[in-house]
Amino acid sequence: MTIWMPELRGRPGPKYQAIVDAIVDAVQTGDLTPGTKLPPQRNLAYDLGVTLGTVTRAYQELERSGLARGEVGRGTFITAPADRAPAPSLNDNIDALRNSVNMEHTPVDALYGTDTMGSEGLELASNYPVTAGVGALTQRAVTRVNHEAVWEAVSRYQTHNGLRPHRDAAADWLNGLGVDARAEDILIAPGAQAATQTALMALARPGDLILAEALSWPGLKATAAPLGLRVEGLAMDGDGLVPDAFEQACRDRAPRLLYLLPTLQNPTASVMPEERRRRIAEIARRHGVFVIEDDVYGFLLDQAPPPLHSLAPDVTVYVTSLSKAVSPGLRVGYVLVPQGRMASFVGALRSSTLMASPIAVEIASEMIRGGEAEEMMARQRREVESRQRDLMRHLGHLDLRSHPRSLHAWLPVPLGFTGPEFRTRLLERGVSVTPGNAFVMDERHRPDRPHVRLCLGAEQDRQRLERALAIIAEVAAGTGAQTEPTYV
Repeated sequence: MTIWMPELRGRPGPKYQAIVDAIVDAVQTGDLTPGTKLPPQRNLAYDLGVTLGTVTRAYQELERSGLARGEVGRGTFITAPADRAPAPSLNDNIDALRNSVNMEHTPVDALYGTDTMGSEGLELASNYPVTAGVGALTQRAVTRVNHEAVWEAVSRYQTHNGLRPHRDAAADWLNGLGVDARAEDILIAPGAQAATQTALMALARPGDLILAEALSWPGLKATAAPLGLRVEGLAMDGDGLVPDAFEQACRDRAPRLLYLLPTLQNPTASVMPEERRRRIAEIARRHGVFVIEDDVYGFLLDQAPPPLHSLAPDVTVYVTSLSKAVSPGLRVGYVLVPQGRMASFVGALRSSTLMASPIAVEIASEMIRGGEAEEMMARQRREVESRQRDLMRHLGHLDLRSHPRSLHAWLPVPLGFTGPEFRTRLLERGVSVTPGNAFVMDERHRPDRPHVRLCLGAEQDRQRLERALAIIAEVAAGTGAQTEPTYV
């Protein structure tokens, strides 16, 4: 296993090509030799600060040229010197594919794969939901609406905030989760990330300051940067954002927005108590700061504290999605817009993604109406509880932070390891995790001890998850016993 990393600085052209060129150069200089395993795609993407698709394309180009080969469950390996014979053309590859695959009789798994994201080894880096059974539930819902008139209606361009029947279904779903929602206040977006981007575009201008917890969803910075928005992290404790830090920032730096994950916070899995939510809502209202409340994990709790939206609906933008709760493939997100602000939100959505796919939203709405959405959420709650028991059985002696209903856990790197050393040891055993520095919003609040985030849903096969957890325990065991677990 290598800890080699490509150097992209000074390399012109697209990022994927720069990665390819760096690997070719390393092969020519002997830094990478045949048989060397390249870094897993997700980890390399995190380390380089590029998208997973960029690294995937680079590896595909290497495989097409014959310089590397991918092995399912093992990774991608260097196979030959860089000055080998020219690779076949794209047309040659297409012809070969057509000759070797009878599309009409090929099993679905052979066409689409069991992991369309192309993860390598044992995947604990991506915070995916458990999707077992969603295919049958989706098929059941589609069967009920499988009429030509329905598909005609949802195959056209629609109003940008979504059709009224779809917003009615969204309101029913949100109210069932304990969120006070009216259809007229709902905007439908293609997923929670697009919903967050829409809120930023609607409420902020280039140069504005966005506040967040010291550790938070990495996509916030990636979404804010192209909009010219500054992101600053604030102090947090075991209950989430520290209200005094928020108050001080409001006094000193005139922020425009606060982005918050109050329920099963990412990455720490904390659940903010009601009293603290009320105080933060009061501070936001008093200083005129809008709050984007990201509640994509709230469905996992039976009894969650009241959302900030219910405490301060005039300044809170509530964001959630069916991607975690029901099906990632639906890409349907819901936004509760403060009264009087819908026009700016519709304009922002129109200028970015135009609208959510009405076909996907129709399927999602029917799953809500027919009960499949609730059934899928109930399945996930049961599965997450079971996986958490597996987590605690294997790693409960470590000082990890989690919650019995969380899809993820926050693990300090065992004493005796640096963060990169621990991740490298895990990668050598085929386990990928997310480095803690990916969640740092502000260097002033970096944790004193390095951490990694462990995700329990990406490995759909429980045996594979068990094997990954056992490997983490084995790697950590070399550094001695740790303290007792804490659920937060």
